[in-house]
Amino acid sequence: MRSKRVLAVAAVGLLLVGGAVLGYWSSWFRQELHAGAVREYALEIVAKDIELGDGAVWHAWTYNGTVPGPTLRVKAGETLRVRMRNRHTLTHSFHARLAGFSFEHDGSAANLVTGIGAAGVLVPGNEHLYEYRPTVPGVYYYHTGFADREHSGVQPEAQGLYGAIVVQDPKERTLREEVLFMGEIGPHTEGAVDPFIMNGMGFPGGRKGLLAVFHREGNAGLRAQFNKTLPVFKAKVNESFKLHVINIGSHQHSLYIPSAAVPSLGVLGGRQWPARVVPLAPGAADTLLVKFTEPGLWLFRCHIPSHADQGMIGLFEVSDAAR
Repeated sequence: MRSKRVLAVAAVGLLLVGGAVLGYWSSWFRQELHAGAVREYALEIVAKDIELGDGAVWHAWTYNGTVPGPTLRVKAGETLRVRMRNRHTLTHSFHARLAGFSFEHDGSAANLVTGIGAAGVLVPGNEHLYEYRPTVPGVYYYHTGFADREHSGVQPEAQGLYGAIVVQDPKERTLREEVLFMGEIGPHTEGAVDPFIMNGMGFPGGRKGLLAVFHREGNAGLRAQFNKTLPVFKAKVNESFKLHVINIGSHQHSLYIPSAAVPSLGVLGGRQWPARVVPLAPGAADTLLVKFTEPGLWLFRCHIPSHADQGMIGLFEVSDAAR
């Protein structure tokens, strides 16, 4: 009887040790397989006329024809490659707000000064492959790192040359992710244009303009502006999703979303911002975990009143989960 118990204990021990070893090598294999993965994106810098409402037009500079440019998604440990071609009339580049990349992929004037990575500063018609290996999950962004001729350093970004980089944690469960850029519009415009935009859109007159359109054109007229001059996100009651918010501008901005729980994952480690207003210094970013518990057409905005009344508003269209 005693020998049988010894054999049983030994067998269990072997199973536990074997399971631990197998788990270790399985985890190592997954990490190595993951580390070898490559995500490659193709971007083009092109001019694009964007309608701003009331006959106004923004002669924007864009990555792939949109403001912001495409969101680049990569898992931590993977290689991110960006093949970019400059189809604009000015010299531009690609600069990523990541850490640990080699100098030749900086995309700045320093590459021209040193001659190292000078090909990454693109004259019209040229293309270049940039490469990064992000290791820390979070929200980052990219923009042109070069200002041509008479243009100030901030103007190419204000003209629309920016986009998000989302570095995902391979161990986290997948949630829907949205991106919101807050900033100012560039100077190359025609017509009466409000100065503040979110995701390349600025609603003429802000909150007052919203009511004016509704009174003049009704609900149909207002909906005609959804994601044209007015950024709109759809959500379900009790659905949790990530909202990556970035201040790409040179002004202080802040974000207020009514009713929803919006703990800060990127800055406060899951705690709420005081008074539920997200402060964003120029260049700052945060990731919010958003969840609405009530349906509605919820108006979000920059919490600086003059910004909200000059374009910086948007909507969350939240419906019942059963619908």
